Amino acid sequence: MSWISIARSQYGLISRRQFVALGLSAATPDQLLRTGRLESTVHRGVYRVAGAPVSGESASWLAVLGTRSPLSYVSAAAFWELDAPGDRLLHVTRPGRCKINWPPGVRVHRVGLARSAITERYGLLTTTKVETALDCMAWLPAGQALRFADRAVQQGWVGEDDVKRRLSEQTGRWGNSQLRRILPLMSDGAAAESERRLHKLLRSAGVTGWAPNLSVLVGGQRFVIDVAFLVQRVAIEIDGFDYHRRDRFQRDRTKQNALIRAGWTVLRFTWSDIVERPEYVLVTIAELLVASPGIA
Repeated sequence: MSWISIARSQYGLISRRQFVALGLSAATPDQLLRTGRLESTVHRGVYRVAGAPVSGESASWLAVLGTRSPLSYVSAAAFWELDAPGDRLLHVTRPGRCKINWPPGVRVHRVGLARSAITERYGLLTTTKVETALDCMAWLPAGQALRFADRAVQQGWVGEDDVKRRLSEQTGRWGNSQLRRILPLMSDGAAAESERRLHKLLRSAGVTGWAPNLSVLVGGQRFVIDVAFLVQRVAIEIDGFDYHRRDRFQRDRTKQNALIRAGWTVLRFTWSDIVERPEYVLVTIAELLVASPGIA
């Protein structure tokens, strides 16, 4: 493969190391600079083919080639098409905790990174999808991390076992405390925890007339309602991180349809609703209770 082909596959960028790896002289880039075929970049030892356009993809390649580190965190999430909010920086992780100078616009994370956590995406060195998802869950602000984790579990990007592995293999790593807070929400205990939070929210607002985990017999089937206002026939259901699992989804819809046919009104809230929008939850419940005529 020629150096031109390599540069073309890397959005017009190539490093001095790659010239040497092709068997060319380390002085070759200097000669090409003098003839105007290459241009210098902000990263020492990384060059751009003259006239090559600057783009988001080329900026990612520039950061990876310049730091000799895989793209990671929210930057890798973009390459994996994971729905994580960016912060206008290019994130890379330096394996082995080696210190390097941070190039402009690049955030270098110096943490232990196993070789198995590094792969390629469209030819670009990046952390694996699972590692990227875990990094985002640990790095993002609490509210964004919660929403991202919810989405990640729904889409199968990451699972409970992956979080447990990170916590056991990389003790003391920054962000582990946030992962520990998220972990219970990914398991069967999420339902109980979400219900406890809703109970606390209702009590703090002085809302009465509700019963937790009310068992009702509807159409010959018995269902348990997370929070029930029996007089008004209002059922409140909390969707945990796993609510898009096929078996859970089907079971919840069967229960909801049966309750509606029996004259119940069903409200569904997510974890994010309860944690980040408690006022919305309370107002929605209050408005529906006022509008519900109750049992005739």
